[in-house]
Amino acid sequence: MSSNECAGFKSEYQNRVNYYWPDVNDKCKGGTLTIRHLENKTYPDYIIRRFKIHNNTTNTNRHVTIFNYTTWSYHGLADPLSLVVFHRHVIRATDNSAGRYTVVHCSAGVGRTGTYIALDALYREGEKTGIINVPMYVRRMRKDRMNMIQGDEQYKLLYLALMEAFSGPSRCLTTEKFVGAYQEQTCYANRGDVVQTSSQSIEFEELLSMRKKYTQRCYTSGRAQISANYTQSVLSVEEYMCHLSTIEGHITYYNAILLQSYLETDSLISAQYPLPDNTEDFLRLVNDFDARVVVFLCPLEDIDSTQAWFPTANHSKLNGLFVIKNTSSTQASNVRITNLNIQKQEFTKINITVVECPTWKEGKGTTDKRVLLDVIKAVKTEKSDQEGRIIVLSSDGVTRCGPFCVVYNVLEQISVDREVDIFTTTRQLQVRRPEFVSTLDEYQLCHDAVAEYLINDRVMETVTCEQKNE
Repeated sequence: MSSNECAGFKSEYQNRVNYYWPDVNDKCKGGTLTIRHLENKTYPDYIIRRFKIHNNTTNTNRHVTIFNYTTWSYHGLADPLSLVVFHRHVIRATDNSAGRYTVVHCSAGVGRTGTYIALDALYREGEKTGIINVPMYVRRMRKDRMNMIQGDEQYKLLYLALMEAFSGPSRCLTTEKFVGAYQEQTCYANRGDVVQTSSQSIEFEELLSMRKKYTQRCYTSGRAQISANYTQSVLSVEEYMCHLSTIEGHITYYNAILLQSYLETDSLISAQYPLPDNTEDFLRLVNDFDARVVVFLCPLEDIDSTQAWFPTANHSKLNGLFVIKNTSSTQASNVRITNLNIQKQEFTKINITVVECPTWKEGKGTTDKRVLLDVIKAVKTEKSDQEGRIIVLSSDGVTRCGPFCVVYNVLEQISVDREVDIFTTTRQLQVRRPEFVSTLDEYQLCHDAVAEYLINDRVMETVTCEQKNE
């Protein structure tokens, strides 16, 4: 049997079995085999591990990849869209594989394993014929192995995952193909060919139709603290909300949502600007969630509450439980960076970097791609030097934050996988912030900024790196 891929589930590796592979860049021996761990790629919901296995008897090598889905717990359920994104990554990585088989396993090898195998087989069948029969395929699986797919919830998950897979097909492109498609669309637009330029509009309408719909119960905290929101039409979804620590006389609500980046779990927070009466709550958000980079997508001077908490150069300001000191500041054409240290009562000081956009005036519509890119690149530079989360703020925590988070995540995708999927990136972010990227202009801005980065900025970064290495 030739098996070059293995898809596994959950972090049961940590609790239920011993690791059977060496650390990265190390090797181990077992019988006639020598296993070398080549690399790891870690994503929010899964890990990809690559190995080279050398058979000492036949003097032959085989490359094997393990795809470990880590967010499907033993007694829980996977998020349907997350599972589909994982499955698509496996497909892309294995389509040109030399191996004949993919090994799929979980703890017992029937529940989650059966659900994943059914998703894979039915998706491929649907793509090929346009027709699938879920009950028939499950019965067929169970003839070969009893109890494949365990319980109603896993069966329901299979349907939800298939719906996600078919209703929003993958639009993942290599960076080269994305640039080619973008330039072709731009050419059609310049010629006034409306029919040929409608693909982005169609994609955007698909996104709007697939946005997750929440009930009023999902906004309990936001509705209870309605005066703490910039606008009543944008509230935090309870499941993903940043709950502040409990302090007597203070609320625990702030309109802020935890988001995944392309590479890290809950590493981004989208939040509204602090209201004049809630500046201390904003500082609590920074402190409670260990934010080290705070991004204001407008000039700070345009926000009414700034004077209540933001000190002038080389000065300090007291705000409730916090003392904030402005230690230094620098400015470029589209970005101003200020270094602050914040101390809560007698606790240790924390250093944060405030990144603001002085050219993106509050009330102004969609910004220029160059402005958005410059802000994101500045944030990435600051983040590379320190741990902690990134808080991105706009008037309602949605406008401007949406394009920022989409482009930020896609640039991570480019750096790791040399691929672009703006459509799926937006879909994933809209699960937690349904109001993200609510206009075609914002969706177009995401495409423009990513294309600008690939055509101009990435080339310059490569040249700069080569010069440093000379």
